[in-house]
Amino acid sequence: MYKQNLLSRHNLLTLRLCMSLLGAYLDYHYLHRTHDIWLVMMFLFSGVAIAPGYYQFKHHAGNLNSFIRPLLHWMGGLCVVLIIYAYQRSGRLYHEEGDLVVLLVLALTTYLEGMQTGWRSIFTGLFLGLIAVCVAYFDSYIGQLIALAVVAILYSYYRQPA
Repeated sequence: MYKQNLLSRHNLLTLRLCMSLLGAYLDYHYLHRTHDIWLVMMFLFSGVAIAPGYYQFKHHAGNLNSFIRPLLHWMGGLCVVLIIYAYQRSGRLYHEEGDLVVLLVLALTTYLEGMQTGWRSIFTGLFLGLIAVCVAYFDSYIGQLIALAVVAILYSYYRQPA
């Protein structure tokens, strides 16, 4: 029961937004030293997305589809990210460009997951896309992103079923 509450949609939104803010913070402050931050975030987001389906499958073995669908979805996103990093390692993409492309793939994968799971994943995908735009074009954006994340978390908290 405790794991089920820990894996609630609101808690997963909170975790994803906090991870997104951590990635944005690291990208902002250590721009030229953290080339693989969004690769790590892609693996973390994949684990967070697959965990509820795995937990549900583990306790209700007949519901294999709830585990396989997100697993295949995120494996596809991870394959694309690994190809991008292969391009980066071969010199076809610069590190800063590759990181932004990986961030966009993460945003798109999260957004498309939201088509199956609900508005919280859609919002997280849009939030990641906003981070990609901010990283590429603005000098100061962390405070505004934190404010937006807090508003989304509060909205999600009051919107969740009782």
